[in-house]
Amino acid sequence: MKRKSKIFDLSAISIIVCDSIQWTLLIFIDLFLISNVLKDGNYDFSYKIIHIGLFYIIYYSVLGLSYLFTGYYLKNHNKSVFVSIGAFGFTIVIVLIYFLRDQLITFLPLIAFLYGLCFCFYSSGYHNLTSETISSKHQVRFFAVKRIIVQIVYIVFPTVFGLIDEHIDFSVVIIIMAILCVALIVFSFLIKPKKVYKLSFNLRKFGGYLRNHKQSAEPLKFVYLSNFFRGASVDCFTTLLTILVWIGAQSTSTLGMLQSVFTLLSIITLFLYLRYYRKKRSKTFLFPCFIIVAVSTLGIILTEGTSMIAITIFYAVYTTLNVIYISLSDSRKASVVRVLSLHSHILESTAFMELSLASGRVFSSIMIVLAGVFDGLIGSDLNIFLLVTVGVVTVIYIFFGLSLYWIEKSLIRQDEQFHKLHVNELFEKVED
Repeated sequence: MKRKSKIFDLSAISIIVCDSIQWTLLIFIDLFLISNVLKDGNYDFSYKIIHIGLFYIIYYSVLGLSYLFTGYYLKNHNKSVFVSIGAFGFTIVIVLIYFLRDQLITFLPLIAFLYGLCFCFYSSGYHNLTSETISSKHQVRFFAVKRIIVQIVYIVFPTVFGLIDEHIDFSVVIIIMAILCVALIVFSFLIKPKKVYKLSFNLRKFGGYLRNHKQSAEPLKFVYLSNFFRGASVDCFTTLLTILVWIGAQSTSTLGMLQSVFTLLSIITLFLYLRYYRKKRSKTFLFPCFIIVAVSTLGIILTEGTSMIAITIFYAVYTTLNVIYISLSDSRKASVVRVLSLHSHILESTAFMELSLASGRVFSSIMIVLAGVFDGLIGSDLNIFLLVTVGVVTVIYIFFGLSLYWIEKSLIRQDEQFHKLHVNELFEKVED
């Protein structure tokens, strides 16, 4: 009797642990590095917004462009080594943040450059290890469960970091982060791919494949488009929420507690998603999500970003529902490689995906910089252009949801064509 494969073996568990640690690092950067910049009383608000935008422009640009080079080395080397190099880089960044905490704005460009570089090493190795370790039939359930674990991380660490930062000492946070970086190195070497493919890395040749196979490569093109929308909306919303909550509450602990409480609610959403999601039903989840998020955004805009109630409602709605988008996005990216049989081109496909993601992130970060510049020029306390940015990002978020639906429809068409081809082959064999 054929032995049934386990979904959550040591390698799969190690992937989840690595991902959870990675998201803890992102919490530290997105919530607490930025909130500490906003705390600085030596600069006006618009100046700080401009520098936050510049931080993300540098970080995302370095992260995206680095993928043009890492693939040449990944195809011939142990991918766990890349994860470990990235983890070591994270440690250096965290130490720098600690020693430069009184001059964060001055050194933000340096921190952004190093952070982008080490994150590229980490994520390029991590994503490709995941592609080679998790089988296609387990992807939807695996990515959903992984997201639940990540949500638990988001329940615990924002509140813990916020309380430590305000009531104990920032150095305690740094020690915790350094320990996590060491754990990241250890668990990265516990990931053992089930099937290692002979990989190539020729971006020009892969681009030619996309041009010459317009119909068959359609799902992949939708993934790249979806990644642009994801980068320009999801990641920007995280930064905007940090800024908006800080405007309303001016408290790191409040920011952390809001994130923790609403993340707890999002786990319920994920369980419902796992319980009721079926193929060809994504619109049942997607369309209500972006409609509700868009409506809740109007509350922030109509109250001119000054109502903590409107900000809290949006925070709750967005955090609770966005997990469905992310789970579908992650699983769809993995599904496309399977359907198109592009396992040997994982590195090129990942590079294209990350470049499109980085392009969206840079685009939205430029909007944040422009919002800071124009709000500074008009000298208004209403942050009008920051609110305009919130509105534009909401529209992009709607397109992100639509693009996930387009990917699913395209994948279904590919599956149907695949089955038709093999049914015809079967008929031909019977006639022979």
